[in-house]
Amino acid sequence: MTRIEERGRARLKLRFPDCRARFDLGSGEFFLDLCEAYELANVALEHWIRSDAPKSGAMITEYREIIASLEAEAKVFATQEPEFQR
Repeated sequence: MTRIEERGRARLKLRFPDCRARFDLGSGEFFLDLCEAYELANVALEHWIRSDAPKSGAMITEYREIIASLEAEAKVFATQEPEFQR
């Protein structure tokens, strides 16, 4: 597991404390890719929140939508039976 994947998993565990145990069990490629994408999207969102660039408002909206989509995928992952997790 890379550091980016670890940070993404940690963010998901903070966001969804009720799913921590399931997230701890996740080790497949799909879940690790999800963790990486979640971390990168959050870092990008933080960048655009601090930015005074003219397009920052649009980028903030876009990254919030991406994060919401990734969170929805993470919740689905957490509710699947372990043998069906990708």
